This record gives sequence, C-alpha cells and structure tokens, in this order.
Amino acid sequence: MTGTLWFRLVIVVTVLIFMGCFSEKQEKPDIFLIIIDTLRADHLGCYGYERSTSPILDSLAASGTLFSRCQAQAPWTLPAHASIWTGLSVKSHMTGIRNMVVYGLDSEIDNIATLLKDVDYVTLGFVNVILISHSFGFANGFDHYSSTDQGHGRAAATVDEVLEWFSENRGNPRPKLTVIHLFDVHSPYDPPAPFDTKFDPLGTQGVTEFVTDSLGILMNPEATDHLMDMYDSEISWVDNQLGRLFSELRRSGIADNAYIVVTSDHGEEFFEHGSWSHGHSLYQEILHVPLIVSGPGISLGVIDSTPCGQFDILPVIAGFAGVPIPDHVEGIDLFNQVSPDRVIPSSGVIPGHSTTQDPREFESMCSILNGFDKGILNYFTMDEQLFNLRLDPGEHDPYPLDSLHRFELDNYWSTPPVGHPHVVRGTAVEIDLNDLGYL
Repeated sequence: MTGTLWFRLVIVVTVLIFMGCFSEKQEKPDIFLIIIDTLRADHLGCYGYERSTSPILDSLAASGTLFSRCQAQAPWTLPAHASIWTGLSVKSHMTGIRNMVVYGLDSEIDNIATLLKDVDYVTLGFVNVILISHSFGFANGFDHYSSTDQGHGRAAATVDEVLEWFSENRGNPRPKLTVIHLFDVHSPYDPPAPFDTKFDPLGTQGVTEFVTDSLGILMNPEATDHLMDMYDSEISWVDNQLGRLFSELRRSGIADNAYIVVTSDHGEEFFEHGSWSHGHSLYQEILHVPLIVSGPGISLGVIDSTPCGQFDILPVIAGFAGVPIPDHVEGIDLFNQVSPDRVIPSSGVIPGHSTTQDPREFESMCSILNGFDKGILNYFTMDEQLFNLRLDPGEHDPYPLDSLHRFELDNYWSTPPVGHPHVVRGTAVEIDLNDLGYL
C-alpha cells in the first residue's frame, strides 16, 4: 500500500470515528409528563366514554398501557400536583390550604425534576396556572420553567412553546424531562371554534361556567347539560393539540426513544352528588383520573386494573431514568414493583361553595381505596361512608365503615409529615385563588 493510500485510509477511519462519537444515540430516554387539568377519566373514549372526545389519547393508550383505576391524591390542583411532583400523599407533603392559609411545596423534598437533574437530565416545565408556579415552589430543580398565572385557552400556545424549545435546542445530547401542564379543560368551558360546536351545534351561547351569588348559591343549575357539552368540547380541543405535539415528536425522531405519561390532577363534578366543580368532596367523579403510559418496552394495548395513584408517577419516571427512588416516597414503580394489598389515600379537601360552613368540616375529610372498597370519613363531623365500587361505581348506596377500613383511615390521618411547606402570601395570589374559585 502506498503512503498516499495509507494516509487517506487513516483520514477516513479518523473521520468515521469522529462522526461516531457525535452521532452516538442518546442512552437515556426523553420523558414527557403531560398533565391535563380537571380531566376526569370517564370522559375519555379509552375509559369507556360514549362520546368521541379523545381519539389521540385513545390511540396513545392503544400503543401503551392504560391504568384503569388511578386515584388522585387530592381533589384540586395544588395538593394533587404536589403528590405528582413528590410521590407523596397529601398528609405527607402538607401542601394545600389549611385554616384558610395557603402552603406551597417544600423545596427540601426531592421532586421529579431534582431527581432527574442529578443524573444529567435537562429539566423543562411549561405550566399554566399560578398554583404550580415559581411562587408555590414547583419550579425547584427545573432548568427552564415557563409559568402562566391563569393559562386557560393556551393549549396551542403551550404546544408551540414546547416544540420551539426542542427546535432551538436540536442536537443537545442530554436526555430531557418535559413537564407540560394544560389548563384548558378547567372552567370556564370556552373551547375555540370549531370545537365549541362539536357537542352543541349552538356553541357556548355565552354560558361557559356555573354562576353563584355572594353566598355561593348556584344561579344557573339548568345549564348543567350544556356546560358538560362544553367541558367535553374542551377535552376534544386539548386532545387535538396533543395530536399535533405527538406528530412532531414522531416526525423529529424524538418519540423513538421517549416515554409519554399522561394524567390529570383531578376530575370534575356535574351534580353526580349534588354539587359542581371540584375541591369539595372525595367522590370518584373528582378522584378517578387517567393514567396512560407509552414508550420503549411498554406493553401495547394493556389495561391494568391495579389500584394506583398520582404518587406512583414519580417512581415510574424514576424507573425510566434509572434513578433510585428515595426511601420516603410512598408511591411505587408500577412497572417494576408489586404491591397487591395497597391502600390508596386521598385528602386535602378545601371549603366548598358555601361561605357559611366551617372550613374544618372540609379539611378534615379523607378517603382510602382498598381493592374495590372505598371509605370516606370526615374527622370533624364524623360522617362516614363505605362503598363497594364494583357493585356501586356511582357511590350512591353507602354502608357504615367497618373496623378494618376505619383503622386504615385512622392510620392515614395520623401520617407524620415529610414536608414542612412555606406559607404563600400576597394580594396577587389571593386574587388568582379567588378567581379560580379556591378561596
């Protein structure tokens, strides 16, 4: 071999090695956690709903695993998201409203962002409500955290923002955790055209939410069916925008090595138990939330009926990233741990629609789900209910609590806190909480 040919061969091999170093595939997967605010599970097609509200999410469920019995740890946004962030129950993280004082997330508790940041993940957050903003401690551990105080109607803009970040950072070799929170399904139910006429040919007709007087008494109960139509239209609108996100993730190749987790913080009541909205009770229309997981190695089209909760999301994501789960975490990795006799707790109720009731009457409520048995106990009034969800999924015929379920409720209520959250104060915070119906 001549010297020239040898030199050329060395150059070619060197270039190939150089290219190989920089074209090596990202080892750890990207992870997308999508939280759709106020989305009750039973209004999605993949959970048996008769309306076509969610073809995109239905398709995602068909390409992954759907957990059919996921329970929210709280019936409203702030404490529920804290459980998603930390893998803890409400009694452990203590985030929420107590005695009309607002408490944010304790920054000393590990969360999904801090855990993944420690293993070189780029951590991204795109959220649309003040309750999970910087002020409430939810930005801790995120490299990029875009927060809008009241982001209703921003599903398209948020998807654009996410896609723009990935376009501008194309080629970044580090894995990414991307948390996307969409607020559109929350009231007011005001979907954009043409989705506003999907389930009501007349559209919103200017009626987009329940209206109360100064005492919290409902003024337009006759609008319930119409508002449920608009609620379903909002779901359809958000589903459409997720289709746009997923299409771009596939087109760009990101989806090839990515996990997608879709859930909600809580559901919504439309007078199934005599009230509306959320935050005021622990019935299933508010606590039963979707959990859909798709990605490499996830079984396709599986419906898993194991009882689980929002606090399992952190361990699941930690498992995807290869991160050890902190000892204090109460959730489990649903794909790698088995716990058939689990008790799934929920609490963190806030004052309801009437200003005449003692706040302690609401804050003292908790529930546990054990198999198909669900117990609810109010430790202030001592009102108690026990339901068998297999026989009575609508929770209409309660039994008195037995000793086993009372023990499980007592055990949860006596849970010592892990977190010591800070008080969140400020006129702007109070105004936003009032506008959202939480104060």
